[in-house]
Amino acid sequence: MTQDAVSPRVRASLILPVYNHEERLTEVLDDIRSTLADGEFEIIVVYDVTNPEMIDSVKAEQEQLQKEYAIRPVTRVNQRGFGSALRYGFEASRGEIVIPIMADCSDDIAAIPRMLEEIRTGADIVAGSRYMPGGRIVGDTPKQQLSRLYSLFMRFISGVSCHDVSNSFKAYRRAVWENIANESNSFDISVEMTIKAAMQGYRISQVPSVWINRQAGKSQFAMLKEFRNYTRWLLYATSRAPSRFFLLIAALSIFSLIIFGTRLLHPIFRDNAS
Repeated sequence: MTQDAVSPRVRASLILPVYNHEERLTEVLDDIRSTLADGEFEIIVVYDVTNPEMIDSVKAEQEQLQKEYAIRPVTRVNQRGFGSALRYGFEASRGEIVIPIMADCSDDIAAIPRMLEEIRTGADIVAGSRYMPGGRIVGDTPKQQLSRLYSLFMRFISGVSCHDVSNSFKAYRRAVWENIANESNSFDISVEMTIKAAMQGYRISQVPSVWINRQAGKSQFAMLKEFRNYTRWLLYATSRAPSRFFLLIAALSIFSLIIFGTRLLHPIFRDNAS
């Protein structure tokens, strides 16, 4: 279902969700500016503000970033969720290509030119993959190990040829976002978009990328909460491939052991380290 090839000079919308304030946002913006050519992109920063008292400081930050980096800010008050923030950002975007980017320096900005080239040559979605040859994780954690297993099981269950289905760092043709109804409000929106797009015939490609675990601030990823969100897409994929039901049971069993085992052992490791 690949659309007509886009022009050689692509205008991409880079969407960066921010929860109140992100300590390393300017570092990400510097990386973007040094990697991509002027006029090839726009930067949309979606601020989820949970405390009304922070509005003034957020506005001051936005004005400064508009002057320095020409960002287009979008502000939401008391509305949380990575997935819903991406929808807000998409509605505000103008680009032919949409790329969600984490605002904490986790994503591999240097991979974006390769992602854009894949779109230019016919791909509809390009995943930045930590788990294909050439990709890697700096600061591996149980969460990343779980992500690796999840992507492996999803490949077998759904048949989608993507080594890193859960990574939000993907480039999408605008038509994919326009034509696929998505409902996820959290981080699992990347899985939903990828699985639904593949099942509708869109072409999915991937390039290796490097993921650097958060070095500052607090992650908004809650493992137990997200377990439920990600599980529903395994169920969704299985409903379209019933013969792989037992593989799903095995996957859920392993995920449960990892998640609950990690939570039980964490206090022990913490006490030993103190």
